[in-house]
Amino acid sequence: SVAILAEGALQALVSRVPVSPPFAQFSGHCLWRRRACRFAKMGETMEMKVSTKKPIGFYVRSATSFLKGVEAKPAADGKEAVEAKAPVDELKISGLGEAINTAVAAATRAEADGIGTIAKVETQYPDMPSGRGCAQIMITVKRK
Repeated sequence: SVAILAEGALQALVSRVPVSPPFAQFSGHCLWRRRACRFAKMGETMEMKVSTKKPIGFYVRSATSFLKGVEAKPAADGKEAVEAKAPVDELKISGLGEAINTAVAAATRAEADGIGTIAKVETQYPDMPSGRGCAQIMITVKRK
C-alpha cells in the first residue's frame, strides 16, 4: 500500500540524514492533499510543494530543472519559447499525506543523479482545516 511504501521511504531517508523533530508517523488516513505543484521563489531557495495529482516523474524532472537550471530555447514546432533560468542553490521539497512518497522520490533521485545532496529532512504533523492532523515532510536538497 502507499502508506507502507511512504513509511519505508521515509525510514530510508531518516537512516542517512539528520531529521528535525517532531518525528511524525505516517498514518495513511490523511484525506487532505496539496493542490497542484506550486513554485515560490525565496531568494536563492526554491520551495516545491508536491501532490499526488501528477506523476512522480514530473516532480523528478522539475527538481532536476531547478537544480541544474534551464537553457533558453526558441519557439519551434508549435511550442512556445523557453527563457533561460539560473539554477537555485537550495530546493525545499515538501509533501503532505500521500504525497510524502513523491517528495522522497524526487529528493532521492536528485541525489542519485549527482545533482544535489540531501541536507535536511523535517517531519511535522500539522492540523488541517478538517480538524484532523496529517503527516508532512520537508526535504532540503542543496545543489552540488
